[in-house]
Amino acid sequence: MPAEKPPRFLLSLDGGGSHLLIQLSVLACLEQDTGVSTYERFDMIAGSSSGGLIACLILGQKTSAEALIHKIVKERLLQAMMIEHGMSRFLSRLQLRPKFQSAPKSKTLQAALQDCRLSSLEKLLFIPCFNLSRDSLEVFTNSVQPDFLLHEIADACTAAPSFYAPVRLQDGDWRIDGGVGMNNPGLSAYLYAQKNWPDTGIKMLSIGSGWRRFAMDGMKACRYGGLQWSASGIASLILREKMISNANNTMQVLGDQMLYINDYLQDYNMPDHMDSAKDPAIQRKALDVGVSWFHRHRPQIKYWLNNAH
Repeated sequence: MPAEKPPRFLLSLDGGGSHLLIQLSVLACLEQDTGVSTYERFDMIAGSSSGGLIACLILGQKTSAEALIHKIVKERLLQAMMIEHGMSRFLSRLQLRPKFQSAPKSKTLQAALQDCRLSSLEKLLFIPCFNLSRDSLEVFTNSVQPDFLLHEIADACTAAPSFYAPVRLQDGDWRIDGGVGMNNPGLSAYLYAQKNWPDTGIKMLSIGSGWRRFAMDGMKACRYGGLQWSASGIASLILREKMISNANNTMQVLGDQMLYINDYLQDYNMPDHMDSAKDPAIQRKALDVGVSWFHRHRPQIKYWLNNAH
């Protein structure tokens, strides 16, 4: 009988604004535990929004989660990308314009990823974006044409509405953060991996960046119109429930081939707003949360690595 092929490893990273340090901290703990870097461990990385940013940086730089954490914290990468509009800050607070300037983010990503293109990646990439010009969700992979620069994709997939302006890519179309339609890319990424490795087992590690809680007064909500529902975070609530539903469905399909790690941010005294990680103290807290998640899930991670087929 022919020898069984070793499994392929797929990493899926949810979107979650600036809480990407939680995800990187989990991965850094896995690296320390096994002696294998994230780049070496995984054959494919899928990511939405900030998860897509991680995917681009790890695959583009062929780096480890630990090295990427060092870059983010020591070189103040997030602070360089999250620069508010100066005299127009009041307009930003009124949500009459994006909160952050686009140019510093684009410049930072271009410096980090240089002239790396999708086709040059040695591992598979899977990143959703929403194409405003075509009114459709699309996925960027290694074989997409035209052969986009990786820093363009990282820029587009992090163009979260109200935080950053849409990004125009080299084909002339405008994109925004793909998390608006696929903030948990796990199942779609798995199906794509199956097409690439049809006769091989696939193991997927899926990591979130924390959920928000939405406890509301039902009597007050009876009087809510569109403005009040918007102010209460209904869009984020819908997004969270879609993520949880998608993750649960994926686990039902894949069984012990998949491990999903996520939790509520408030349980760790973490702020849940998307841009909180500009604060170095919050960055340290996010790293601590990631360590806590890893150790809480360590038995499941060990089983996933050694026993799932």
